Amino acid sequence: MKHGLAYAVFGLFAVGCSGPAGIVGPQGSMAAVEAARQTVPTLSPIYFGAGTTALRPEQMKLLDAHAVWLRRDGNQMLLIEGHTDGPADHRLSVEIGEERARSTKAYLVSKGMEADHITFASHGGGRPTCMERTASCRANNRRVTFSTKRD
Repeated sequence: MKHGLAYAVFGLFAVGCSGPAGIVGPQGSMAAVEAARQTVPTLSPIYFGAGTTALRPEQMKLLDAHAVWLRRDGNQMLLIEGHTDGPADHRLSVEIGEERARSTKAYLVSKGMEADHITFASHGGGRPTCMERTASCRANNRRVTFSTKRD
C-alpha cells in the first residue's frame, strides 16, 4: 500500500513522528533525532465532527498557519494521518480517516503547498488518543495529525 510505505518511512525518519520509541534510521542517533524535534514546531492537529470530513472555518485558519510555516522551507515533507473515533466498522473508519486526510491535503495544496511534498495515511480508529467511552474522548479521536521531515 503506497500510503503505508510512506508512513513507514516517516515513522523511521520523521522529526516529531509518533513512531516506535527508540527506532532510529541511518540519518543519526536517537540524541540527534531528539535535538531535531526541539527545533521543529509541532503542527497542531485538527478535529472533526462525528462522521464528517469537511473542514470548518476555524480549522482552515489553523491550516493557513501550518501552510505558511511549511512553505518557508520548500524542503519540508508532510505526512497527514487521518483518525476516527472508531465506533463504525473498521473499513468505514479507514475510509473516513482517509477522506479527512485527503481534504486536508487538498486545502494545503490550495494554499501553495506542493502536492508531491504531502502524503497521507488513514488509521481509522486504530490509534486513539483517548480510550474512554465519553463524547469528549471520542471527539478528541476524530482528528488529523501531522508529521514533518526535511527532504
